[in-house]
Amino acid sequence: MHEEKIKKIFAQAFEIPEEEVHDDIAYNSYQPWDSLKHLQLVSMLEEELGIEFEMDDIIDMSSYKKVREIVLKYLT
Repeated sequence: MHEEKIKKIFAQAFEIPEEEVHDDIAYNSYQPWDSLKHLQLVSMLEEELGIEFEMDDIIDMSSYKKVREIVLKYLT
């Protein structure tokens, strides 16, 4: 359930269909993922899920897979 919500938020942040969200999307290789989109993604995740990330975790969000792992850590 949480994973589906994370995927939905990620897709909304990058304005792509959920079907295009996969573990290999990474900050350094996915052109739309710049610093502004990163902050938007973090903000959307915090607002939608009612969590607040530590700065180290925000910096560590370097791929969709890593984003999912970090968010799940806060939700469990």
